[in-house]
Amino acid sequence: MRSIWQGTLSFGLVSIPVKLYSASEDRDPRMHYLHRDCNQPVRYKKVCSACGVDVPEEELALGHEYAPGQYVVVEKEELQSLGRGAAQDRRIEILQFPTSDELDAVYFLKPYFLEPQKGGHRAYQLLREALSEANRVALCRLSLRQRPRLATLRPYHDGALLLETMHAPDEVRDVEDLELGPAVTPSEPELHLAQALIETLAGRFVPKDHTDEYRDALEQLLQRKAEVAPQPVEAPVGEDMDALLERLRMSLTGAAH
Repeated sequence: MRSIWQGTLSFGLVSIPVKLYSASEDRDPRMHYLHRDCNQPVRYKKVCSACGVDVPEEELALGHEYAPGQYVVVEKEELQSLGRGAAQDRRIEILQFPTSDELDAVYFLKPYFLEPQKGGHRAYQLLREALSEANRVALCRLSLRQRPRLATLRPYHDGALLLETMHAPDEVRDVEDLELGPAVTPSEPELHLAQALIETLAGRFVPKDHTDEYRDALEQLLQRKAEVAPQPVEAPVGEDMDALLERLRMSLTGAAH
C-alpha cells in the first residue's frame, strides 16, 4: 500500500510518528462510454453555456453561484492559501475520548489505517490497548488534503488502529425532515415474534461470507466478452513504423490468398 499522509499522533506529551493508508478501495470494473460505430471512447468537451464554444484548460476558472445565474470567481491560489497553514500541520491532535456508542455511524466518512513508524511502535500499541480496555475512541483533528478534518481513532483487529474521518455536524441531515408517521407502540405478541425472528437470524459478521455478487457477475461478463473480442496487433519491441507497415501489407497479402 502507498501512504497518503505522514506526521505525528499527539497522545498527551507523547508524539507517535505515523503514516496513513486508505483502508478501502473501489473494486468495481471501470466502464467507459463508447461510440457504437467505431467502439472507441467518447471524449467530453467543456463548452461554455453562454458562448457555445469549447473552453481550453487555460481559460477555465472555479466559481460559486451566490445567486441564480450569478457567480464569483475563486482562484486556485486563494483556495490553497486557506489550507496552507493546515497542510503544514502534520499532526493528529487528540481532543477527547468519548465512548464508542456516543458516535453515531452516520458521521463516519472514510476509513484509514494508521501505521506506526520507527520509534513509535510501543506508544502506538499502548494507546490501542488503553482504548480497547476503556471501550472508548479518540476524537481527533488532522489536516488532510489541505483542510482540517474531524476524525476518530479506534482499535482495529490484528493490532492496528483505524482512523475514520467524519462529516461536520451540520452536514448530517435531521431525521425530523422524514415523514415517519405517528408513534406506534407494538403489542407484546408482535414484539415477541419480532425478537424471535432476530434471534433466529442472529450471527457473527464474517466479511468473506458476503461477496459482491453483482461485481462478480460483471467481471465474468466482461471476461467472456474480452475472450471473443478482436485482439490488438502488437508490434515487436523496437520495431519501427516502416517495418510495422510492411508486416501489415504482408498480412493483407496472405489473407487475400
